[in-house]
Amino acid sequence: MLKPVPSKRSLTPAQLIALTYVLVIMAGTALLTLPAAIRSGDFNSFLDALFTATSAVCVAGLTVVDTGVFYSSFGHVIILALIQIGGLGLITVTTFYALLLGKRIGLKERVVLKEALKSDSLGGVVRLARGTLLITLAVEATGALLLSVAFLKYFPPHKALWYGVFHAVSAFCNSGMDILGQEFTAYASLIPLREDKLVLITISLLIVLGGIGFTVILDVLKHKRFTRLSLHSKLAIVSSTVLILFGLVFFFFTESSTLWNGMGVIDRLVNSLFLSITSLAAGFTTVDLNHAVPGTLLVLLLLMFVGASPAGTGSGIKTTTFAVLFLASKSRMQTQGDLVVYNRRIDPDTVARALTVTVIAAGVIFIGVILISLLDTHDIMKLIFEVFASFGTGLSTGITPELTAGAKLVIIFLMFFGRLGPLTLGFALLERSARKEHIKFPKGNVIIG
Repeated sequence: MLKPVPSKRSLTPAQLIALTYVLVIMAGTALLTLPAAIRSGDFNSFLDALFTATSAVCVAGLTVVDTGVFYSSFGHVIILALIQIGGLGLITVTTFYALLLGKRIGLKERVVLKEALKSDSLGGVVRLARGTLLITLAVEATGALLLSVAFLKYFPPHKALWYGVFHAVSAFCNSGMDILGQEFTAYASLIPLREDKLVLITISLLIVLGGIGFTVILDVLKHKRFTRLSLHSKLAIVSSTVLILFGLVFFFFTESSTLWNGMGVIDRLVNSLFLSITSLAAGFTTVDLNHAVPGTLLVLLLLMFVGASPAGTGSGIKTTTFAVLFLASKSRMQTQGDLVVYNRRIDPDTVARALTVTVIAAGVIFIGVILISLLDTHDIMKLIFEVFASFGTGLSTGITPELTAGAKLVIIFLMFFGRLGPLTLGFALLERSARKEHIKFPKGNVIIG
């Protein structure tokens, strides 16, 4: 009997993940074009709906219309659902429902889940998915409660509760989308609440917990002590902390007479901390970045490029990628042999992957800057900032609604690219065409530097 030939067209895990994001974005786009989703009752333009859906699913936070003013309550629910699905990943969500229904998770599903959760092995991926969802529910519920209490000072109870839920999910999923424009002014984000320490600290903690990665949170809950954590968890925690503190100190001193002018010391510290955290992972803001000094904008570009940690809800090249490259460069300059961190040797393949991610990301961003500068006439620094924001977080100088249609399409691709990750997207496009090389060629020398 002839055996059936396996299909060569089956999707790889990376391709399947990319496809699920595309399908969710298109479904969200269709819903956001409906009159029921728009406050005015009119049809939304396809491009603006596509931009909003992509920004929500890819948790980028950039908007071409003010979310609170333009969309109806139904539209807000759709956007919130897209943010939640995008933050967790559709694969994780569907796995949770399969577990609830008592369905068995097969080997193929576990391979896809491993890729989606950035897990090292197949063992325990279902447990990791379950833990991810439980952590999400617990953290978002706590954040929603704290924010609802804080919002009671400004809104009636039913609005305070809804705003608390929406912004807790948006913060934990590292989106940065807000719906407060209908209460204050359009595109104001959290500027009217810049002196409300409970709101800013709660949202900051939610952003950090969402961005640090579920594997790290589970590792901390299991082992409690830093010395017993995995190397990945240690690098993620230390690199995130160093970057946040660097931003805090830099912004506190450089913006003392500009962004923080008229603020007390405590408010300056809180807002500097908030800006540093939100630039790494989310798109909330308490200031108008058009008034920032050039040095601040450059540091923000760096932080947005690095982004959150792996297996978290944010974008960027990831904190551990940045840490591995920094440590590898330091080790090389000190002419050391193996790269050893916390008494653990980091494999050269890991360094190569980190370099690949960074080079691909930098290349795509560079091409994005060129394209958007050809398609739009805004100041080049603002366009560069917009490109970095679309790849990393949703911080903006406010030009997003004014971009041309072509520039918006470039931003849409960059948001998608930043969320999936350069390596995942690269594997999705190239994995099927890759061929193993069985011939080893003689080594050649290349002069570097």
